[in-house]
Amino acid sequence: MTSSGRLLAIGEVARSAGVTVSAVRYYDEIGVISAATRVGGKRRFDPDAVGRVSFIRRSQQAGLSLDEIRTVLDEQRDSWQALVEAKLAELSERRSNLDTMIELLTEFRDCGCKAVADCPGVESS
Repeated sequence: MTSSGRLLAIGEVARSAGVTVSAVRYYDEIGVISAATRVGGKRRFDPDAVGRVSFIRRSQQAGLSLDEIRTVLDEQRDSWQALVEAKLAELSERRSNLDTMIELLTEFRDCGCKAVADCPGVESS
């Protein structure tokens, strides 16, 4: 139990963390968070679950999968820093590929050719 003794209902955790109740329920079911107890069959969470759910949401926005987030949250492992470095490298490569794609499409759009087959930009790649 928390130092204040107050446990939060699933709706309170969801509202405070900016996610849906179903997301909190799912995170509990897959084990990235866990309910402190059940009262009348309903999940009750320590207030620190709000921070954990917020971290999960932000990590997903950063492109981490739930399995990767589980690794980061697992305090028994030291691999989270390597995971973050690998994810940064992966995203940098994806950004580079996207930059190349944007450049090529911009060339195609701006070439002024009436037919793609006549476009010299298509042949020079």
